[in-house]
Amino acid sequence: MEVSISLSEQRNKLLETYKGSSINALPTPSFIVDLNVVKDNCRRMLQGLEAISPDLRFRAHVKTHKTAEIVRLQLDNGRKQHSVVASTISEIRGLAALVQDGTVKDILYGIPPTKSKIPTLAAIAQDLHASGATLRLMIDSALQLQFLREYSESHPNHALPWSIFIKVNVGDNRAGQTLAASELTEVIRQAVFGKNVQLYGFYAHAGGSYSSRSVDSASEYLVKEVGGVYEAAALAKSILLPAEAGRQRFVLSIGATPTAHTSAIAGESITSLFTKVMENDELEIHAGNYAMLDMQQVATGLVSPSDVAGRVVAEVISYYSDRNEYLIDAGVLALAREPGRIPGIATIMGQRVSGERWIVGRVSQEHGIITKRTETIDDVLEESLDETTIPKSWTPGDRVVLLPQHSCITSSMYQWYFIVENDIVVDVFIPWRGW
Repeated sequence: MEVSISLSEQRNKLLETYKGSSINALPTPSFIVDLNVVKDNCRRMLQGLEAISPDLRFRAHVKTHKTAEIVRLQLDNGRKQHSVVASTISEIRGLAALVQDGTVKDILYGIPPTKSKIPTLAAIAQDLHASGATLRLMIDSALQLQFLREYSESHPNHALPWSIFIKVNVGDNRAGQTLAASELTEVIRQAVFGKNVQLYGFYAHAGGSYSSRSVDSASEYLVKEVGGVYEAAALAKSILLPAEAGRQRFVLSIGATPTAHTSAIAGESITSLFTKVMENDELEIHAGNYAMLDMQQVATGLVSPSDVAGRVVAEVISYYSDRNEYLIDAGVLALAREPGRIPGIATIMGQRVSGERWIVGRVSQEHGIITKRTETIDDVLEESLDETTIPKSWTPGDRVVLLPQHSCITSSMYQWYFIVENDIVVDVFIPWRGW
């Protein structure tokens, strides 16, 4: 039995063993990331937003992949954009090297902070400030502001004001206050007039846009996001003194991967809407899943299966002729368990057997069952397949490549990712684990 080694040592061992190898040589299940696909996904997003307006800001979410290497691609090495949003303190700490080299200068902790995390966040804010970067917090409750004020008052050495976004609920009830809620007015009032707090802007995330089926339907969610933060900013300016309101430009941050994709390919009406908003405030797009993508995003009709960069390699264990199903060594702990519009826990990439498409139809903890897909969904799986390269059947020992329903969750099941180009391993990335 091997003595326990660190992840960095493990990475070196993995590179020694697998660099230059085909994905067919990897241990299974393994999570692989197609580096060229990630690069293309990141490039398309930045170029699309730049084409709308050079003044349009972008904030990259890191929670899908949790790696410094992909953050660099999302921000184009900090050539223009420097802002990120993180879901865990572990992710914020993992960004330290990118803060030190100037790639990242603005970090948003993307969920409202619990009271117990405030001392940790205060220390992180001080460290970031010393390195020329800023920590911002997401707030949706007046009580959260009270906790921040109480901490600052009882810790005189924490002289930094808390920079905050106020989260606006635009209908998906994920988090945040709705425009109609009296609580939103109170949060804004306390943010505007309270001590030790600076209101930086308003933030909306249209999680419901994952149900979109086209550019038009995603655009409806996008317009709802813009309207929500714009009205919240107008409410804040109505609370300010007239002289201050005229000078104040808030940062209005909108986005989810479907609405961000819609922004990047915006038509005239969306471009005009953005232009109007940017007359009075700064507009920021945020997104994260777009770098990796998954079948949930394919179902929106805005991307295709070939755009999915994160995949799982599994091995066929058995075939059951009486029910025409295959057993593989990837279950819940390798794929997660999240249903979507596209049936199954995962989709078999680029393969048909006996002329049929197949999915991971059922999962247990460590293994899954490949079943025939009966639903007709070729409108989102439109890519043609080369029938000459498709096996007539699988046999035990064969490898299958699986496209996950939700890459944010699937990737978090793995301690490391094998990075591939043309299905050959070129690197190993270690994600930031934990909370």
